[in-house]
Amino acid sequence: MELGERKQKILTAIIDSYIQTGEPVGSKALVEMLGNAVSSATIRNEMAELASGGYLEQPHTSAGRIPTAKAFRLYIDHLMRRQALSDEDQKDIDDMLAGSAGDPERLIGEASQALAESTGCAAVSTTPSEQGAVIRRIEIMRVSSRSAALLLMTGSGVLRSRVCRFDGDVETDTLQMLCNVLTENFLGAQLTDIGVPQVQNLLISLGDYGLTCAAALTAFYELVQESAEAEVLLTGQLNLLQHPDYELERARSLLGFLAQREQLMGMLAAHRGGLRVVLGSESLRPELNGSSIIVTRYSLDGRADGSIGLIGPLRMDYAATIPRLEYIAKAVGRLLSDMFGGEPPKKD
Repeated sequence: MELGERKQKILTAIIDSYIQTGEPVGSKALVEMLGNAVSSATIRNEMAELASGGYLEQPHTSAGRIPTAKAFRLYIDHLMRRQALSDEDQKDIDDMLAGSAGDPERLIGEASQALAESTGCAAVSTTPSEQGAVIRRIEIMRVSSRSAALLLMTGSGVLRSRVCRFDGDVETDTLQMLCNVLTENFLGAQLTDIGVPQVQNLLISLGDYGLTCAAALTAFYELVQESAEAEVLLTGQLNLLQHPDYELERARSLLGFLAQREQLMGMLAAHRGGLRVVLGSESLRPELNGSSIIVTRYSLDGRADGSIGLIGPLRMDYAATIPRLEYIAKAVGRLLSDMFGGEPPKKD
């Protein structure tokens, strides 16, 4: 069903009103919204045709209509007028995120928190992807005669550490030798190129020191594997319990899905490119029926490096929320690129 200009105006007015009030919209209210340019009888006929086309539905207890997921899809793709983010809002976001400069994970967390608080939805994000990252720094620090702390920093600034324990006393000179050997072999290497064979070969090359250093090499391998995996950050889940569009059972089902971090990671990893809005059943997840997911990517050194998005009810203020999400994603990419000396994305 192809919608003419009048049907598009009526549908847009219904969706805008429903987003703001959460209430079904009747023909009399639409007459006023459209400036009395169309009669009530004509609007009723147009609404009936929109309903038969799958764009409107009628709640059991109301004479008005509410938009369906199909209507929201048309609205987002073609009818919606985005609300530009004010200079004041942009400055507030920039100032808030600037406090986390130098700490990538804290930066992503602050960005997610800002989204959750400003939209009343749940915010989900991933830390910078390390699949193509290289090792930037390796250090081994003595903790006691039989333990040491191994530190690993990647090119995107993620710093991880692990304490390893030895069966006997280990001299500081031995730890320094091992640090030098790890640096010589793996500094600048991609995380994904370091596997069990590479670590085993290094262990063999150490000869008599191999047995002594085995615990530290195991810790090094585990840190490499951890660093190669992006983490999922989720905040604002309790916002969903306060939203009137979520009945208790639906909210519980959605929160149960959000608790499955592997499912979230898979959903975010499947997204490539720019902004994407997934409505209800489009996700193929029954727990997300009646919900909407808005996700985009932030860039580091010009490449898509992680995801940031929102999960909330289908009745979301997309015109205001999408520009806010996109601005925050660009700000995160800009700050990450500044941290690591890359080319930051241009500021709008």
